[in-house]
Amino acid sequence: MKKVDKNKSLVVRNQGMVNFTNLQLGITDKFIKREATDWLEKAKSYLQENAYPETIDACNKAIEITPKDAAAYRICGIAKMLLGDHADALEDFELAIQYEPTDIETYLERGFLYYDLKDYELAIADFSSVIEIDDQHAQAFFSRGYAYYDLRKFEEAIDDFSKTIDLDSSHVEAWYNRGFARFDIRNYRGAAADFTESIKLRPNDINAYANRGEARYHLGHLRGAIADFTEVIKMDEEAANAYYNRGVAQSDLLNEFEAKKDLEMALSLNHPGAREALDKILLNKDRRF
Repeated sequence: MKKVDKNKSLVVRNQGMVNFTNLQLGITDKFIKREATDWLEKAKSYLQENAYPETIDACNKAIEITPKDAAAYRICGIAKMLLGDHADALEDFELAIQYEPTDIETYLERGFLYYDLKDYELAIADFSSVIEIDDQHAQAFFSRGYAYYDLRKFEEAIDDFSKTIDLDSSHVEAWYNRGFARFDIRNYRGAAADFTESIKLRPNDINAYANRGEARYHLGHLRGAIADFTEVIKMDEEAANAYYNRGVAQSDLLNEFEAKKDLEMALSLNHPGAREALDKILLNKDRRF
């Protein structure tokens, strides 16, 4: 009769128990991850519905199950940011980046928050981090350019707006804001060209016409400036600044009747410089006679 090796039998049975336990753990882990994913999806839905407290609660549920879930921290941070809880939002964004250092969306959201807090240098640092990860990210270049502009670093802003346009030639805000930055460094020709491109992409943009009119005025293109100010007035019959600017341009062309009419209209709309401009026209007229 074959002798039974009790110890060997026990080893076999224990191995079976270990395999069964591992199988149970694997199934449990899948259920846990699925539950965390479900909470995260609920958080996303709540966020889209502007239900921010519910978003935060759902994110916290997901984080309880998977404590290193970068997406949950990011979404929670966005909800807190939109509720005005900026300090906690920044903490959540920091944790999200800690657990996922290449998460572009978190850097962007934190950059937007820093910008809103007027901490432009930190905003620039976050947008730069996005660009280091993805050097084709048009939104990051545009947002960094916007922050540079507010720091009055116009050349850097122009470079970033230009890169945005290279990546997305239909980015109307990049054309418009590059025009602004070029205007501020007295590159009026470049500014006028950018505002023209902006108008092509957004034909009813009253501000683009107003700013192109000013750029054209500084270039000495008075009739072009008058045409732009006229477009502004067509869109807004109470645009005091457009009446004033058109009146000044008409005066420079020695069209005194039209100038006086526009400046009187600007005065009736309480433009602060209209009275002085009218007095100058009258003074010049008296000198000629």
